[in-house]
Amino acid sequence: MSGYGENYGQENEGDSSRGLMDHFRRSDSRNSSQSSNSGPRPGQQQGYPPQGYPQGYPPQGHAPYGYPQQQPGNSPYGNAPGPRPGSNMVGGSQYGGNMPGGDFSQEELEKHDRTEKYKEWGKYAAGAAALAGAVGAAAYGIHEYRENKEEKEKEKEEEERRREEEEARRRREEEEARRRQEEEEKRRQQQYQQGSLSPGHDSAYGGSHQASHQGSGHQGGFHPPAPLGRPPYTFDQNDVRYADPSRSSANSPTPHEYPQIRQVGGDSTIKIGSIIALKHNMTGRFLHTDRSHSTESGSNQQLVFGFRWSPDENDWWQVLPANQDSPVPGSIVSFGTQIRLRHLETGRHLHSHYNFRDQRSGQNEVTAFGDQTHSDENDHWVIERWGDGGYGQTWGSHEVVVLRHYVSGMTLHSHDILIADDVQSVTCFGPGNEENDKWRIQCQ
Repeated sequence: MSGYGENYGQENEGDSSRGLMDHFRRSDSRNSSQSSNSGPRPGQQQGYPPQGYPQGYPPQGHAPYGYPQQQPGNSPYGNAPGPRPGSNMVGGSQYGGNMPGGDFSQEELEKHDRTEKYKEWGKYAAGAAALAGAVGAAAYGIHEYRENKEEKEKEKEEEERRREEEEARRRREEEEARRRQEEEEKRRQQQYQQGSLSPGHDSAYGGSHQASHQGSGHQGGFHPPAPLGRPPYTFDQNDVRYADPSRSSANSPTPHEYPQIRQVGGDSTIKIGSIIALKHNMTGRFLHTDRSHSTESGSNQQLVFGFRWSPDENDWWQVLPANQDSPVPGSIVSFGTQIRLRHLETGRHLHSHYNFRDQRSGQNEVTAFGDQTHSDENDHWVIERWGDGGYGQTWGSHEVVVLRHYVSGMTLHSHDILIADDVQSVTCFGPGNEENDKWRIQCQ
């Protein structure tokens, strides 16, 4: 039995048993005699084995069940065991250096131990809270980034949707305008074939001011129709005629501006809004105006002249309806229709009048006059096809044309008379049967 130490070996196991029985009988008799004295007997120290037991019994660390192992020490709880070699107990305390000194009860020690644990837990909790805060901040940042990204994506999708809707709306409007133009042209052609539409009348323009009848024969024998409600043309510069004030831009329903239309895909049809250049057939110079040239006749209006043989930015004109008329943008223009030509760069209209003549030829001068909000009947020109007038037929850019001034009846004319270098005279002259009255169209 190893629990009893080396000095009390197995060979004495029988004797030890008998010794223990004798010890307990003697202890009972001593306890009755020592009940009035709790201290140790003289000659015996507390914590040592009673007389009759071998020295060193029981061995330290091997006390039998119920026998408290005790060593002399400094414990405030009596003969509590002292610190073991190598342990962290200080001053006889099993709680180490953090244990308070003095006499404390077991409850106070446990309370102190719990306090220390709470402090340790508090440290862990603070670290966990800091970590949670950092994680929360990171999560919030990620959330904000995702929200901003989603908002930007939604804005981009919304912008794309609006762009698609606008494009679809624009296509629908263009398709509707094209359909109306085709229907109007078809109806006009039917009326013309049935004889209910007089030549030169374009119902899309409400053409009450167009010519009332068509001449016949080639351009040399062509007789343009008389202006509505006025005597036939005489083509005499002394037969002075004045513009009708009621056919100006004042109180006119005609829009001040029309969308600019450029010919694409081989389309040769001229429409309201088309951008064109006029090339003089005989000399090859383009009809031109700019702010740096004025007339010398006394009108002091912007001079129109033939310039060079290739178009520049000052050679482009926009086809517009006559004052008081209001066709839809893109309406097809037929020969015999009154139009205006607005200079794209300066905003002035192709214009002619009596009483002011070209200084070189003595013919009626041609100028650029007015602006987008100021125009009169002297800006009106009837578009005709060279040779037969072509009244009622669609104006195509491949046709050779004549531009007839509606008030005077004379036509846009040019010739080899130079006012200055690259400044060829352009006038309004004659009935329109000369080669110098012919112009060709170039589209932008």
